[in-house]
Amino acid sequence: GDEITLGSTTIRYVDLDPSDSMLQKVTISPSATETLIRQRLKAPPTSHEFQPERDIFDSEVLRRDYEKLRLAHELGRSIGLEVNLDVLLEKIIMKAFELIPADRGVILLMEDGVPMPRIAKTRHGKNEQIVLSTSILNEVMQNKAAVLSSDATMDSRFSSAQSVIMQGIRSTMTVPLLHHDVLLGIMHLDSMIATNAFVEKDLQIFASIASQAAVAIHNSNLARQIEQDAKTRVQFQRLLSPNLVDQVVKGKLQLEKGGALSEVTMLFSDIRGFTSMSESRAPQEIVRLLNEYFELMVDVLFKYEGTLDKFVGDEIVALFGAPVSMPKAELKAVQCALDMMKAMSEFNRLRVSEGQEEIRV
Repeated sequence: GDEITLGSTTIRYVDLDPSDSMLQKVTISPSATETLIRQRLKAPPTSHEFQPERDIFDSEVLRRDYEKLRLAHELGRSIGLEVNLDVLLEKIIMKAFELIPADRGVILLMEDGVPMPRIAKTRHGKNEQIVLSTSILNEVMQNKAAVLSSDATMDSRFSSAQSVIMQGIRSTMTVPLLHHDVLLGIMHLDSMIATNAFVEKDLQIFASIASQAAVAIHNSNLARQIEQDAKTRVQFQRLLSPNLVDQVVKGKLQLEKGGALSEVTMLFSDIRGFTSMSESRAPQEIVRLLNEYFELMVDVLFKYEGTLDKFVGDEIVALFGAPVSMPKAELKAVQCALDMMKAMSEFNRLRVSEGQEEIRV
Protein backbone atom coordinates (compact mmCIF):
# COMPACT_ATOMS: atom_id res chain seq x y z
CA GLY A 1 0.00 0.00 0.00
CA ASP A 2 0.90 3.69 0.20
CA GLU A 3 3.56 4.96 2.61
CA ILE A 4 3.84 8.30 4.39
CA THR A 5 6.44 9.60 6.83
CA LEU A 6 5.65 11.32 10.13
CA GLY A 7 8.85 12.49 11.78
CA SER A 8 11.12 9.44 11.98
CA THR A 9 8.28 6.95 11.57
CA THR A 10 7.18 5.43 8.27
CA ILE A 11 3.55 4.36 8.09
CA ARG A 12 2.51 1.62 5.68
CA TYR A 13 -1.15 1.33 4.75
CA VAL A 14 -2.09 -2.30 4.31
CA ASP A 15 -4.96 -2.60 1.82
CA LEU A 16 -5.98 -6.23 1.57
CA ASP A 17 -9.60 -6.04 0.50
CA PRO A 18 -10.98 -2.96 -1.25
CA SER A 19 -14.50 -4.03 -0.27
CA ASP A 20 -13.66 -3.75 3.44
CA SER A 21 -13.23 -0.07 4.30
CA MET A 22 -12.05 -0.90 7.82
CA LEU A 23 -9.17 -3.03 6.55
CA GLN A 24 -8.02 -0.06 4.51
CA LYS A 25 -7.76 1.83 7.81
CA VAL A 26 -5.33 -0.63 9.39
CA THR A 27 -1.83 0.83 9.67
CA ILE A 28 1.39 -0.86 10.78
CA SER A 29 4.40 1.20 11.88
CA PRO A 30 7.51 -0.68 10.75
CA SER A 31 9.99 1.55 12.63
CA ALA A 32 8.41 1.62 16.09
CA THR A 33 10.83 0.97 18.96
CA GLU A 34 10.26 -1.36 21.87
CA THR A 35 6.85 -0.77 23.36
CA LEU A 36 6.21 -0.33 27.08
CA ILE A 37 4.75 -3.65 28.14
CA ARG A 38 3.00 -3.79 31.51
CA GLN A 39 2.21 -7.48 31.42
CA ARG A 40 3.30 -10.58 29.50
CA LEU A 41 1.30 -13.76 29.69
CA LYS A 42 3.10 -16.78 28.30
CA ALA A 43 0.88 -19.38 26.67
CA PRO A 44 0.84 -22.44 28.97
CA PRO A 45 1.70 -25.84 27.52
CA THR A 46 -1.45 -27.52 26.28
CA SER A 47 -0.84 -30.59 28.43
CA HIS A 48 -0.78 -28.48 31.64
CA GLU A 49 -3.58 -26.07 30.83
CA PHE A 50 -6.06 -27.88 33.09
CA GLN A 51 -4.95 -29.88 36.11
CA PRO A 52 -6.84 -32.92 37.43
CA GLU A 53 -9.29 -31.95 40.19
CA ARG A 54 -7.42 -34.04 42.76
CA ASP A 55 -4.25 -31.97 42.18
CA ILE A 56 -5.87 -28.57 42.77
CA PHE A 57 -5.56 -27.15 46.29
CA ASP A 58 -5.69 -23.44 45.44
CA SER A 59 -9.21 -22.08 44.99
CA GLU A 60 -7.86 -19.31 42.74
CA VAL A 61 -6.53 -21.90 40.31
CA LEU A 62 -9.92 -23.55 40.35
CA ARG A 63 -11.65 -20.24 39.68
CA ARG A 64 -9.25 -19.44 36.84
CA ASP A 65 -9.80 -22.82 35.21
CA TYR A 66 -13.56 -22.45 35.56
CA GLU A 67 -13.38 -19.03 33.88
CA LYS A 68 -11.43 -20.52 30.98
CA LEU A 69 -14.04 -23.22 30.55
CA ARG A 70 -16.86 -20.68 30.76
CA LEU A 71 -15.28 -18.49 28.10
CA ALA A 72 -14.59 -21.50 25.89
CA HIS A 73 -18.25 -22.48 26.21
CA GLU A 74 -19.44 -18.93 25.45
CA LEU A 75 -17.24 -18.59 22.39
CA GLY A 76 -17.93 -22.13 21.20
CA ARG A 77 -21.67 -21.52 21.42
CA SER A 78 -21.25 -18.25 19.50
CA ILE A 79 -19.12 -19.52 16.63
CA GLY A 80 -20.61 -23.02 16.48
CA LEU A 81 -19.22 -25.06 13.59
CA GLU A 82 -18.69 -22.06 11.33
CA VAL A 83 -16.26 -22.94 8.52
CA ASN A 84 -16.50 -19.71 6.52
CA LEU A 85 -13.32 -17.98 7.67
CA ASP A 86 -14.50 -14.39 7.18
CA VAL A 87 -17.74 -15.02 9.08
CA LEU A 88 -15.81 -16.88 11.79
CA LEU A 89 -13.33 -14.03 12.33
CA GLU A 90 -16.15 -11.49 12.65
CA LYS A 91 -17.95 -13.65 15.22
CA ILE A 92 -14.73 -13.97 17.23
CA ILE A 93 -14.17 -10.22 17.38
CA MET A 94 -17.80 -9.42 18.23
CA LYS A 95 -17.73 -12.00 21.04
CA ALA A 96 -14.53 -10.45 22.36
CA PHE A 97 -16.31 -7.08 22.51
CA GLU A 98 -19.04 -8.70 24.64
CA LEU A 99 -16.53 -10.08 27.15
CA ILE A 100 -13.92 -7.30 27.24
CA PRO A 101 -14.37 -3.47 27.44
CA ALA A 102 -12.48 -2.78 24.19
CA ASP A 103 -13.29 -0.24 21.48
CA ARG A 104 -11.58 -1.76 18.44
CA GLY A 105 -10.24 -5.09 17.31
CA VAL A 106 -8.08 -6.56 14.56
CA ILE A 107 -7.30 -10.17 13.65
CA LEU A 108 -4.17 -10.81 11.62
CA LEU A 109 -3.40 -14.21 10.08
CA MET A 110 0.06 -15.45 9.16
CA GLU A 111 0.86 -15.44 5.45
CA ASP A 112 4.37 -16.59 4.51
CA GLY A 113 5.56 -15.78 8.03
CA VAL A 114 4.07 -12.27 8.05
CA PRO A 115 0.96 -11.25 10.04
CA MET A 116 -1.55 -9.73 7.62
CA PRO A 117 -4.79 -8.02 8.74
CA ARG A 118 -7.86 -10.08 7.77
CA ILE A 119 -10.61 -8.30 9.70
CA ALA A 120 -10.92 -5.04 11.63
CA LYS A 121 -13.94 -3.94 13.65
CA THR A 122 -14.99 -1.20 16.07
CA ARG A 123 -17.49 -1.76 18.85
CA HIS A 124 -19.93 0.83 17.50
CA GLY A 125 -19.26 0.33 13.80
CA LYS A 126 -17.25 3.54 13.31
CA ASN A 127 -14.84 3.72 10.37
CA GLU A 128 -11.68 4.66 12.29
CA GLN A 129 -7.97 4.43 11.65
CA ILE A 130 -6.44 1.55 13.65
CA VAL A 131 -2.71 1.65 14.27
CA LEU A 132 -0.70 -1.44 15.18
CA SER A 133 2.79 -1.20 16.66
CA THR A 134 5.42 -3.38 15.01
CA SER A 135 7.25 -3.70 18.35
CA ILE A 136 4.17 -5.25 19.96
CA LEU A 137 3.55 -7.58 17.01
CA ASN A 138 7.18 -8.71 17.09
CA GLU A 139 6.97 -9.37 20.84
CA VAL A 140 3.91 -11.56 20.36
CA MET A 141 5.40 -13.44 17.38
CA GLN A 142 8.85 -14.02 18.83
CA ASN A 143 7.84 -14.98 22.37
CA LYS A 144 4.34 -16.31 21.62
CA ALA A 145 3.18 -14.25 24.59
CA ALA A 146 0.00 -12.30 25.25
CA VAL A 147 0.93 -8.64 25.77
CA LEU A 148 -0.80 -5.90 27.78
CA SER A 149 0.64 -2.46 27.02
CA SER A 150 -0.08 0.98 28.45
CA ASP A 151 0.01 4.62 27.45
CA ALA A 152 3.10 5.39 25.37
CA THR A 153 3.76 8.66 27.13
CA MET A 154 4.50 6.88 30.41
CA ASP A 155 7.92 5.57 29.39
CA SER A 156 10.96 7.02 27.59
CA ARG A 157 11.31 3.85 25.55
CA PHE A 158 8.11 4.91 23.79
CA SER A 159 9.66 8.16 22.55
CA SER A 160 9.90 7.09 18.91
CA ALA A 161 6.98 4.64 18.84
CA GLN A 162 4.78 7.23 17.21
CA SER A 163 2.51 4.57 15.80
CA VAL A 164 0.97 4.44 19.28
CA ILE A 165 1.47 8.02 20.46
CA MET A 166 0.02 9.85 17.49
CA GLN A 167 -3.38 8.21 17.89
CA GLY A 168 -3.50 8.54 21.66
CA ILE A 169 -4.10 4.86 22.31
CA ARG A 170 -4.18 4.36 26.07
CA SER A 171 -4.35 0.59 26.46
CA THR A 172 -3.82 -2.33 24.09
CA MET A 173 -3.91 -6.10 24.36
CA THR A 174 -2.31 -8.29 21.72
CA VAL A 175 -2.37 -12.08 21.89
CA PRO A 176 -1.06 -14.94 19.74
CA LEU A 177 -3.45 -17.33 18.02
CA LEU A 178 -1.69 -20.60 18.82
CA HIS A 179 -2.71 -24.12 17.85
CA HIS A 180 -0.36 -26.79 19.23
CA ASP A 181 2.38 -24.15 19.46
CA VAL A 182 1.92 -23.17 15.80
CA LEU A 183 1.30 -19.43 15.36
CA LEU A 184 -1.76 -19.01 13.14
CA GLY A 185 -2.07 -15.27 13.65
CA ILE A 186 -2.46 -12.43 16.12
CA MET A 187 -5.49 -10.80 17.72
CA HIS A 188 -5.43 -7.19 18.92
CA LEU A 189 -7.82 -5.10 21.03
CA ASP A 190 -7.42 -1.50 22.14
CA SER A 191 -9.28 1.05 24.23
CA MET A 192 -9.39 4.82 23.86
CA ILE A 193 -11.13 5.43 27.18
CA ALA A 194 -8.28 5.86 29.65
CA THR A 195 -4.81 4.72 30.64
CA ASN A 196 -4.77 1.22 32.11
CA ALA A 197 -8.24 0.46 30.77
CA PHE A 198 -7.28 -3.21 30.74
CA VAL A 199 -6.06 -5.20 33.73
CA GLU A 200 -4.35 -8.56 34.05
CA LYS A 201 -7.67 -10.40 34.28
CA ASP A 202 -8.73 -8.86 30.95
CA LEU A 203 -5.52 -10.19 29.42
CA GLN A 204 -6.18 -13.66 30.83
CA ILE A 205 -9.72 -13.58 29.44
CA PHE A 206 -8.45 -12.37 26.07
CA ALA A 207 -5.79 -15.09 26.00
CA SER A 208 -8.49 -17.70 26.69
CA ILE A 209 -10.61 -16.30 23.85
CA ALA A 210 -7.58 -16.45 21.56
CA SER A 211 -6.90 -20.06 22.50
CA GLN A 212 -10.44 -21.08 21.58
CA ALA A 213 -10.38 -18.88 18.47
CA ALA A 214 -7.17 -20.56 17.27
CA VAL A 215 -8.85 -23.97 17.44
CA ALA A 216 -11.81 -22.64 15.43
CA ILE A 217 -9.53 -21.02 12.83
CA HIS A 218 -7.50 -24.24 12.53
CA ASN A 219 -10.70 -26.24 12.06
CA SER A 220 -11.92 -23.76 9.44
CA ASN A 221 -8.63 -24.03 7.54
CA LEU A 222 -8.75 -27.81 7.84
CA ALA A 223 -12.34 -27.95 6.56
CA ARG A 224 -11.48 -25.77 3.58
CA GLN A 225 -8.41 -27.91 2.82
CA ILE A 226 -10.48 -31.09 3.00
CA GLU A 227 -13.08 -29.53 0.71
CA GLN A 228 -10.40 -28.49 -1.77
CA ASP A 229 -8.74 -31.92 -1.62
CA ALA A 230 -12.10 -33.58 -2.21
CA LYS A 231 -12.75 -31.41 -5.26
CA THR A 232 -9.29 -32.16 -6.64
CA ARG A 233 -9.73 -35.87 -5.98
CA VAL A 234 -13.09 -35.93 -7.77
CA GLN A 235 -11.58 -34.13 -10.76
CA PHE A 236 -8.76 -36.64 -11.20
CA GLN A 237 -9.90 -39.95 -9.75
CA ARG A 238 -11.76 -40.84 -12.96
CA LEU A 239 -8.61 -40.31 -15.01
CA LEU A 240 -5.61 -41.23 -12.87
CA SER A 241 -4.66 -44.22 -10.79
CA PRO A 242 -5.18 -43.78 -7.03
CA ASN A 243 -1.47 -43.30 -6.28
CA LEU A 244 -1.24 -40.49 -8.86
CA VAL A 245 -4.41 -38.87 -7.46
CA ASP A 246 -2.81 -38.88 -4.01
CA GLN A 247 0.30 -37.19 -5.41
CA VAL A 248 -1.81 -34.49 -7.11
CA VAL A 249 -3.82 -33.84 -3.92
CA LYS A 250 -0.65 -33.61 -1.80
CA GLY A 251 0.95 -31.25 -4.31
CA LYS A 252 3.76 -33.68 -5.14
CA LEU A 253 2.63 -33.90 -8.76
CA GLN A 254 2.03 -30.78 -10.83
CA LEU A 255 0.07 -31.12 -14.05
CA GLU A 256 1.12 -28.58 -16.67
CA LYS A 257 -1.91 -26.85 -18.19
CA GLY A 258 -0.07 -26.29 -21.45
CA GLY A 259 0.97 -29.92 -21.66
CA ALA A 260 4.44 -31.39 -22.03
CA LEU A 261 6.14 -33.23 -24.89
CA SER A 262 6.96 -36.81 -23.91
CA GLU A 263 7.01 -40.34 -25.29
CA VAL A 264 3.98 -42.36 -24.24
CA THR A 265 2.34 -45.68 -25.02
CA MET A 266 -1.34 -45.67 -25.93
CA LEU A 267 -3.84 -48.48 -25.43
CA PHE A 268 -7.11 -48.70 -27.39
CA SER A 269 -9.88 -51.14 -26.53
CA ASP A 270 -13.19 -51.60 -28.43
CA ILE A 271 -16.21 -53.85 -28.01
CA ARG A 272 -16.70 -55.98 -31.13
CA GLY A 273 -19.96 -55.39 -32.97
CA PHE A 274 -21.06 -52.67 -30.59
CA THR A 275 -22.99 -50.74 -33.25
CA SER A 276 -25.25 -53.67 -34.17
CA MET A 277 -25.57 -54.58 -30.50
CA SER A 278 -26.79 -51.09 -29.57
CA GLU A 279 -29.33 -51.15 -32.42
CA SER A 280 -30.97 -54.32 -31.14
CA ARG A 281 -31.13 -53.57 -27.42
CA ALA A 282 -32.87 -51.06 -25.17
CA PRO A 283 -30.85 -47.91 -24.30
CA GLN A 284 -31.05 -48.68 -20.56
CA GLU A 285 -29.49 -52.11 -21.14
CA ILE A 286 -26.66 -50.62 -23.21
CA VAL A 287 -25.91 -47.98 -20.59
CA ARG A 288 -25.86 -50.60 -17.82
CA LEU A 289 -23.55 -52.83 -19.88
CA LEU A 290 -21.12 -49.98 -20.60
CA ASN A 291 -21.04 -48.89 -16.94
CA GLU A 292 -20.19 -52.42 -15.79
CA TYR A 293 -17.64 -52.88 -18.58
CA PHE A 294 -15.90 -49.53 -18.09
CA GLU A 295 -15.72 -49.94 -14.31
CA LEU A 296 -14.07 -53.34 -14.70
CA MET A 297 -11.60 -52.19 -17.37
CA VAL A 298 -10.60 -48.98 -15.55
CA ASP A 299 -9.83 -50.95 -12.37
CA VAL A 300 -7.40 -53.09 -14.39
CA LEU A 301 -5.96 -49.98 -16.07
CA PHE A 302 -5.23 -48.30 -12.73
CA LYS A 303 -3.69 -51.53 -11.44
CA TYR A 304 -0.93 -51.04 -14.04
CA GLU A 305 -0.68 -47.27 -13.35
CA GLY A 306 -2.24 -46.35 -16.65
CA THR A 307 -4.07 -43.05 -17.20
CA LEU A 308 -7.58 -42.95 -18.61
CA ASP A 309 -7.57 -40.52 -21.51
CA LYS A 310 -11.19 -40.80 -22.61
CA PHE A 311 -14.19 -42.96 -23.47
CA VAL A 312 -15.32 -42.73 -27.10
CA GLY A 313 -18.63 -44.54 -27.21
CA ASP A 314 -17.58 -48.09 -26.34
CA GLU A 315 -13.89 -47.37 -26.90
CA ILE A 316 -11.35 -46.89 -24.10
CA VAL A 317 -8.28 -44.76 -24.80
CA ALA A 318 -5.54 -45.04 -22.17
CA LEU A 319 -1.99 -43.72 -21.72
CA PHE A 320 1.12 -45.20 -20.15
CA GLY A 321 3.93 -42.75 -19.38
CA ALA A 322 1.72 -39.69 -18.95
CA PRO A 323 1.31 -37.45 -16.99
CA VAL A 324 4.28 -39.08 -15.23
CA SER A 325 7.03 -40.83 -17.16
CA MET A 326 7.06 -44.59 -16.66
CA PRO A 327 9.92 -47.05 -17.21
CA LYS A 328 8.95 -49.89 -19.57
CA ALA A 329 5.64 -48.24 -20.38
CA GLU A 330 5.17 -50.48 -23.43
CA LEU A 331 5.52 -53.62 -21.30
CA LYS A 332 3.01 -52.37 -18.73
CA ALA A 333 0.55 -51.50 -21.49
CA VAL A 334 0.76 -55.03 -22.92
CA GLN A 335 0.47 -56.58 -19.45
CA CYS A 336 -2.57 -54.39 -18.82
CA ALA A 337 -4.16 -55.51 -22.13
CA LEU A 338 -3.63 -59.17 -21.26
CA ASP A 339 -5.11 -58.65 -17.80
CA MET A 340 -8.08 -56.87 -19.38
CA MET A 341 -8.71 -59.95 -21.52
CA LYS A 342 -8.47 -62.16 -18.42
CA ALA A 343 -10.95 -59.92 -16.57
CA MET A 344 -13.29 -60.09 -19.57
CA SER A 345 -13.27 -63.89 -19.37
CA GLU A 346 -14.57 -63.73 -15.80
CA PHE A 347 -17.03 -60.99 -16.77
CA ASN A 348 -18.40 -63.16 -19.59
CA ARG A 349 -18.63 -66.22 -17.35
CA LEU A 350 -20.99 -64.29 -15.08
CA ARG A 351 -22.98 -62.97 -18.04
CA VAL A 352 -23.46 -66.44 -19.47
CA SER A 353 -24.58 -67.74 -16.07
CA GLU A 354 -27.27 -65.03 -16.12
CA GLY A 355 -28.42 -66.00 -19.60
CA GLN A 356 -26.71 -63.07 -21.37
CA GLU A 357 -24.40 -63.27 -24.37
CA GLU A 358 -20.64 -62.81 -24.10
CA ILE A 359 -18.90 -59.54 -24.87
CA ARG A 360 -15.82 -59.59 -27.09
CA VAL A 361 -13.17 -56.84 -27.29
